[in-house]
Amino acid sequence: MRNHATLPVAALIAVGVGAGAAISTAPGLAETSYAAEPTATQTSLNVGTADEFDLAAVRSTPIPLISASLVPSLALPSATATAAETPAPTVVIDENSGPSRWKGKTLRGPDGSKLPPEVTRWANIVVAVMDEQKIPRKYLPGILAQIKQESTGNPKAVNNYDSNAAAGTPSKGLLQVIAPTYQTNAKPGFKNLRYQTVPYTNIWASLRYVKKAYGMDKFQSWNQGANHSY
Repeated sequence: MRNHATLPVAALIAVGVGAGAAISTAPGLAETSYAAEPTATQTSLNVGTADEFDLAAVRSTPIPLISASLVPSLALPSATATAAETPAPTVVIDENSGPSRWKGKTLRGPDGSKLPPEVTRWANIVVAVMDEQKIPRKYLPGILAQIKQESTGNPKAVNNYDSNAAAGTPSKGLLQVIAPTYQTNAKPGFKNLRYQTVPYTNIWASLRYVKKAYGMDKFQSWNQGANHSY
């Protein structure tokens, strides 16, 4: 971009140094990309020799102003406009997602007690799965409370002591789902049992099973504190 110099008032006083000097304000504006704008009036001031310099004449000579519209680069974008044009960062939740810090409001169980960090570290994954399956987020406290009861937040938890274990299909993972139930309700592409204890896929299959077998009423009962095996 070509630079254009403007002449401040102080420069008018300095012209007494040279005899017969001619001063022209806003030179060459018509050459710029702003040619469509009205061109500032050019004023020539002949001050004669240094001995003939008339300060009163300088003071009485009108100095043309350059319109702010001729310098649009000085207009800075507002903070609001900048923020609106900046896309919010996207957090991807998938089978590779591990525990992460919950940045929302403090999560409490149905009884009002604060949920332990071992459980709340899975809240971001739970919310992502709920959104995928169109389960209202208001049921998040109950689902986290169920995770607390089933596994205390340990994704590798295995129940080797109940009837399912005796039948050769122990419950596993955050929401303690058995292998047949997991595979029947697994997210497409993740039926292999190596995903049974992966937090994302374990939660996905478990919530799908609850939704299909019991409907939203089960999530409502969890929200009310009825956290029992399912």
